[in-house]
Amino acid sequence: MPTRDTFIPCSKSELAEALKAKGVDTQFGEVVRLLTAVLHYETMDELERLRALYRPLDPTEVSAALPDAPAFMRELESVLAMASFTEYPASDMIAAAEAGNLQDLKVRTTDAGVSRIRFFARGARPAKLDVRRFWGLHRTMVDSEILDDVLIVIELAKEVEKSTAKALARIRRGVRPGAILLKHFGDVPRTDLVTLHPGANPAMKRRDQLILGVPAVAGGIPLLTQLGPALVVIFTVLAAVFGFEGAELTDDALKRALAALSGLVALGAFLMRQRLKFDRQKLFYQKQLADTVYFHTIANNAGVIDGLVGAAEDQDCKEAMLAYHTLLAGGPMTKVALDHAVEAFLRDAFAMDVDFEIGDAMAKLERLKLVTLEGDVYKALSTNDALARLDEAWDGYFSYNQNG
Repeated sequence: MPTRDTFIPCSKSELAEALKAKGVDTQFGEVVRLLTAVLHYETMDELERLRALYRPLDPTEVSAALPDAPAFMRELESVLAMASFTEYPASDMIAAAEAGNLQDLKVRTTDAGVSRIRFFARGARPAKLDVRRFWGLHRTMVDSEILDDVLIVIELAKEVEKSTAKALARIRRGVRPGAILLKHFGDVPRTDLVTLHPGANPAMKRRDQLILGVPAVAGGIPLLTQLGPALVVIFTVLAAVFGFEGAELTDDALKRALAALSGLVALGAFLMRQRLKFDRQKLFYQKQLADTVYFHTIANNAGVIDGLVGAAEDQDCKEAMLAYHTLLAGGPMTKVALDHAVEAFLRDAFAMDVDFEIGDAMAKLERLKLVTLEGDVYKALSTNDALARLDEAWDGYFSYNQNG
């Protein structure tokens, strides 16, 4: 993940207000309104195309159509790039898990039934988090990196082997082989990415193994030393009851047999108690894992598509607004100078250190004919001319010849 993110985390309305406050032109707000409408309409085609490609891959969809996963992934990657998502290598996620996570969980993952899993994120920001450990007795402030949005793409195996069928069933009941699961999470610490893995399982930490194991061994050894003599007494009494030769049933033998039997019951109760302690601790870890997923979940599967395309549209609008306003306010300038000017504005207005995507921004402005280019110098159209250009583009979407 780059240290400087291309994602602009403020909202469109916040950005528009900050730009209008510069007082360049009273009609700039109208340009923003029409520019937003034009880009929103253009995005509708992208949304419908992505929905159509995902429908056969949706785990909840019953379809006879053959899924075209490569085509969907190409389109998805394009939209993710538009929305300023960056891919995290799986090795980084595993390394972070080994280093520890804020939930203080030891997490193991399995890829059974999964052909590929990919992590995408945007909006990395530093944060200090209050972490409590050792039953809340120890508190410390930990430096962490929070990710505004995390998207996980899980491609399930087409061929399900018997050894992986149960693991696949745990991921989702009734899931179809070859389907693609989409998971969108928000405000996730980078070190906790592994807890969002569909095959994540909490494991007992060495500390808990010692806490549960040492008392078990210490309490179990005295009981085990009495197990041998107790079994001898019980078998002797049973032999007498069933009439084996040489075996004699006496009151003393019955008393010793009852005492031995109570010892075995005590041993069984002790083992059951230790097992319940182990299960209770594991359930506690599973609840921590479930809470992490539950409270960070934004959308799943088809619901992710709408939000993702909306995020791409939002990013496009903000980039175009920034580039156009900066040219309008600062006059003609080169692409490099414009890039630096936009980044300086974001630092001053929002204290954001953003790596502005000047190439994408200028491509949109050139396509909509809101700028002119002479040599390597760009110049913004006046707001009057920009409104005329945008109105012309809007009318072109709905051209209708009444005479056929």
